Amino acid sequence: MESKVEETLKIMSYNILAQSLICDSLHITEEQLKNISYLNIDYRIDKIVQKINELRPDIFLLQEYEHKIKLSEKLKANNFSYEILFKKRPGDHQEGCAIGYDKKKFKCEYYGSMELRAENQKNNYNKYNNNKNQNKNIYNKENVALFLLLKSYQTSFYYLIICSHLLFNCSRGDIKMGQIYQIIQSALLIKSYYSSYNITTIFGADLNSTPNSAIYEYITSKSIDVEYLNKANLSGQTNKNYKTDTSFGDINYPWYNEIINTYPKFRDYNIILITKNKKKYNNNYYGYDDEEDDKGLILKNKMVMKSFYKEKNGKEPTMTSLSSSFKGTFDFLFYNTKLNININNVLNIPNISFDIPDKDNPSDHLPLFVEFNIHN
Repeated sequence: MESKVEETLKIMSYNILAQSLICDSLHITEEQLKNISYLNIDYRIDKIVQKINELRPDIFLLQEYEHKIKLSEKLKANNFSYEILFKKRPGDHQEGCAIGYDKKKFKCEYYGSMELRAENQKNNYNKYNNNKNQNKNIYNKENVALFLLLKSYQTSFYYLIICSHLLFNCSRGDIKMGQIYQIIQSALLIKSYYSSYNITTIFGADLNSTPNSAIYEYITSKSIDVEYLNKANLSGQTNKNYKTDTSFGDINYPWYNEIINTYPKFRDYNIILITKNKKKYNNNYYGYDDEEDDKGLILKNKMVMKSFYKEKNGKEPTMTSLSSSFKGTFDFLFYNTKLNININNVLNIPNISFDIPDKDNPSDHLPLFVEFNIHN
């Protein structure tokens, strides 16, 4: 009989609001920024360090992280032993995604990152990099994902940690669906390469999508019927239903056909488009025959994830982002595992009715945090 092996983990995910994006995000000028003391970079980072000191996560995932904030130095000054790995967004951006982990508790077995670009356009885009207006495909957005495979010294359990921040554009949920496809596909490939390990996946992200979105449904379901989905409403930011009863022929150019032409591997591996009656997908005619009664396209997902917050509380937080432009839930902490997880607690998200950041909250987002036991 196998002996019980278990440990307790604490995970934080937090969009900390990049200093380089404050003026654009808060719609203020550089001069106004200088006169708001709680937006000073040192003040804000001290607040973030205070939150890390309060929660003491074993692993943290940060969106809109920048090297210039010198978080590593401040954490070391507070006697933390975190290693921070960072993937900057391409181009002129200063910020990106970062994952920090306690070096005393974990060994990093693998580190990888990706730019969430259209696969069949990347080489041509680089070729014409001197003129960025040439061949810049609509799906070539400057978003990234970061992957770490960590081994626990205590239990020898393996954890694939994924951090990402998807496109904001409210009406381009189709692009976000493609970005999530790339992230999940990459995670599956990493896990297949390390197939001898029993890997638990933890995914923290600012999805720029709500719990009522097709993006969220896709992540947390084995499949999603995409036949009648409205491209403009897929990410839920418009507060409109992303499902429509519009007849197939009346939909604006079918977004999923556009995606699979952009991402050729959409039909491959473990995430594929198939017809409901499992007939072969025909790219020339959207996969249908006129005689079919059970029409539809199913987007399959073989790495279904659960939300820590929804599993613990029965629902996602009411809001995780509070700014003048949006109040709602964009941020999530998901997991996928074959082991047993007992969620001890999640950080309570306060019901704030005013815009942030402010003197107590250094970002326009609120942090997510979970503590859980995991055992064989």
